[in-house]
Amino acid sequence: MYETTGLLSKDVKDPKTSIGHYLRSTFPNTKPLQAEYKALAGDLLIDSMGANAGTVGTAMDLIIRLILEPDETPMSALTLFPFNATYHQVVHELSALVGEAADREVAARAAWALALCVNAYRAGPAWAPLVPEMVQSGQFTADRMLGQADDAAVAELIALRELSQERLIPQLKGPFSLGPTFDLSEPGPAQRIAGEADLIAGGLLVDIKTTLAPRNKAGLRPDALKAENVYQLLGYVLLDYSNQYDIDQVGIYSARYGSLTVWPLNRVTSLLSGRDFDINVGRHEVWGMMQQDPA
Repeated sequence: MYETTGLLSKDVKDPKTSIGHYLRSTFPNTKPLQAEYKALAGDLLIDSMGANAGTVGTAMDLIIRLILEPDETPMSALTLFPFNATYHQVVHELSALVGEAADREVAARAAWALALCVNAYRAGPAWAPLVPEMVQSGQFTADRMLGQADDAAVAELIALRELSQERLIPQLKGPFSLGPTFDLSEPGPAQRIAGEADLIAGGLLVDIKTTLAPRNKAGLRPDALKAENVYQLLGYVLLDYSNQYDIDQVGIYSARYGSLTVWPLNRVTSLLSGRDFDINVGRHEVWGMMQQDPA
């Protein structure tokens, strides 16, 4: 029987979940890839200015999606109130402000507001009550949501957006799949684990991270690759059972360092597994594991 927390990003961190155990036992050799990443890593360019790190991360994911597809409204922001027309109208307005970016500060505030909507859905009303309470009291408007970001959040998001437009966006080629889900992670009754990647660009699966590396003895924060970052990418690839996205490369964009690191998928799987790894066999193994009844 498979065990899961219900969310891929959490499962890959936990060796007690079925997919967490599978990834660690199948791909145990993460150190060579981590060493390679460290050797290529650049200096920290944008430090934290005190804004909530989780909300900054969600906002940056949304910003990059809306730079690539300015006319799209991210489904992850709409899902909190799927049948509320007023809520949807405001979310559409905020998405348009991020995509247009005519005013850098307004775009940053709109991205923060959208991130609050996404985080409220992911965490639930008990843990993120602000947006649900505003909707239920009739106070959920674009103007009110634009006022939720403080100066630190606005400054961070403006800087991170400008760096991504210089270091990431020019390296991406379509077609784009933004916020893609995968076979058994598709929302619906057949869903066995929730998993929404950041983006796929022409066969390149990219995870966007805004985390800060810990300080070293010299007081610096050289970028570092955690094993769980690699496992999350491989988890998405393995959930793509039907090979819908034809993923042949995986990469990480480290937003505070302005660095996009890309590897061929077959190199990552062979290096981490220590053998020639057949990704289709791995997909069948994970598919079979997840088809079993939950514990």
